Amino acid sequence: MSDVFHRATDWEIVAPTRVLRVTWDDGNVSEYAWEPLRRACMCAYCHGEGAYQGEVNENTRFTEEQTTLKEVFPVGRYGLTPSWGDGHDTGIYTFKMLRRASGLE
Repeated sequence: MSDVFHRATDWEIVAPTRVLRVTWDDGNVSEYAWEPLRRACMCAYCHGEGAYQGEVNENTRFTEEQTTLKEVFPVGRYGLTPSWGDGHDTGIYTFKMLRRASGLE
């Protein structure tokens, strides 16, 4: 794994194909399907914290609203936070995690 820290320079919600498209500072472009992106949310509610197991696992069935991406906000210089159709917006997707998920790291 590289020690270089890459950042997203732009991102776009592509509603017709239900993907988030991220452009990276090295020119690579990654696309993330909405449902797997929602399932990957690492917030305490979704995946737990301490003794709390969280509400999302491999058997979780999402509604269309829960997997509809409405907005994406930057988090500092290290990640993005999606806002979903059901109002969920507590997950932070680090740039390192997103690059790894797309096979760039």
